[in-house]
Amino acid sequence: MLISGEKYIERLRGYDREIYVKGEKIDDFVEHPNVKPIVNAIAYTYELAKKKKEYTPYSEIVGENVNILNHVNKTPEDLIARLDFQRELSMRMATCNYRCTGCDAINALYPATKELDERLGTDYHKRFLKLLKEIQKNDYACTAALTDVKGDRSKKPKDQREMYVHVVEKREDGIVVRGAKIHQSGALAADINFFLPTQTFREGEEEFALAFALTPEDEGVKYILQNTGYQAKFREGGEFEAGNPVYGDRITCTIILDDVFVPWERVFIFEDLKATRNVLTLFANSHRCAGAACKAGFLDSMAGAASLMIKANGLENVSALRQKVGEIIGLSEAVYGVAIGAATKGYAFKDVWHPNQLIANAGKLIGVEGFSKALMNLIDIAGGIPVTAPSEFDLKNEEIGKFLEKYLMGSEKFTAEQRLKIVKFIEFWATSSHLVGAFHGGGSPAAAIIFLLYLANLKEKEDAVKDLLKL
Repeated sequence: MLISGEKYIERLRGYDREIYVKGEKIDDFVEHPNVKPIVNAIAYTYELAKKKKEYTPYSEIVGENVNILNHVNKTPEDLIARLDFQRELSMRMATCNYRCTGCDAINALYPATKELDERLGTDYHKRFLKLLKEIQKNDYACTAALTDVKGDRSKKPKDQREMYVHVVEKREDGIVVRGAKIHQSGALAADINFFLPTQTFREGEEEFALAFALTPEDEGVKYILQNTGYQAKFREGGEFEAGNPVYGDRITCTIILDDVFVPWERVFIFEDLKATRNVLTLFANSHRCAGAACKAGFLDSMAGAASLMIKANGLENVSALRQKVGEIIGLSEAVYGVAIGAATKGYAFKDVWHPNQLIANAGKLIGVEGFSKALMNLIDIAGGIPVTAPSEFDLKNEEIGKFLEKYLMGSEKFTAEQRLKIVKFIEFWATSSHLVGAFHGGGSPAAAIIFLLYLANLKEKEDAVKDLLKL
């Protein structure tokens, strides 16, 4: 059943969650200025899906159409449609849609649990399918948490077990887990939170080899929001001072698991090292491929902002500036082309279509480089004003507003307020958390390079040179 964004928000209001902002526990989290942008963004994933049927494929699991972010990709076309959705969401919202990790988790857990059951004769896949059916039937919004806090990186997990999510008690009806996940985008506004392992583990570290799901009813879960300058801006209010007033900056949280009970029916991997490797690899490749499509949408937004800034400054005829916009467009299409290539050249594993691993990891590198270059072009076009401009509140002040109306004007085609809105939007791109998120989200470029070196057939490339040079 496909629901509206309004229905999603109504459902969210019924959840009782322990959420902290700036050291204080908040009550009406749906309307809190630091949470509302997340809610708005996730709500839009429902609205856009309802508008375009290509984003609501048929699911054999429930016998009806579902949001593509809850779908199990069976064909290259399924995966490409998911990438199209990611790109359009990123372009239209200019921020995270918060549900991509949930989709990646679904498409990683499905085959990983199936392989696990075939190998051991267990029923983890059956458990997962039961939850997935519930997710699709109710049109739930899902996220996934992977990154443990890790503590002293020179120490092994078993030497600092509190720094990794682990089992503290095994019971007949389930397990009790403890630990924390950091950098979690939008988790507090989701219906279902998947928890996956942060890395592969060795023998003796089975207590960390876990995958499970939590619901809003689970007790002992605490969410602590990030606190950046942009979050402070949202608390200050204003109609457009924050730059992206509806959907906001990428907002993350740290999740504390304070001895949380998880029933066996929502435990999908338990102390199995091979299944942990499978789900982590499948998730990483899926997320890096989707991340490339997401970056393409961000670059589309930057291209629009750059073009508007040129017009607001009356510089439409300056070819050097138009060329920089063209470069952003080229970067966007290049990044997206890598994502589509990964989907097209992918492979089937346990009834799920996965992106080509080599190309998906290349998408991570190209996405980061493209994002960085596009942002530099956008800043170059805008000039220094995105970080030196007066505020929206100054513009509306009775004493000084009239002066700013005069002195902040550019082209006569734009009012001073319209130009300032564009400036604040570019400030949002330049100073928000998106660049760091692009760099480290889904793993750093260094992690992708490790995959690339492992997957690439360097010997074949060396042999080609040897043959050419008669070595």
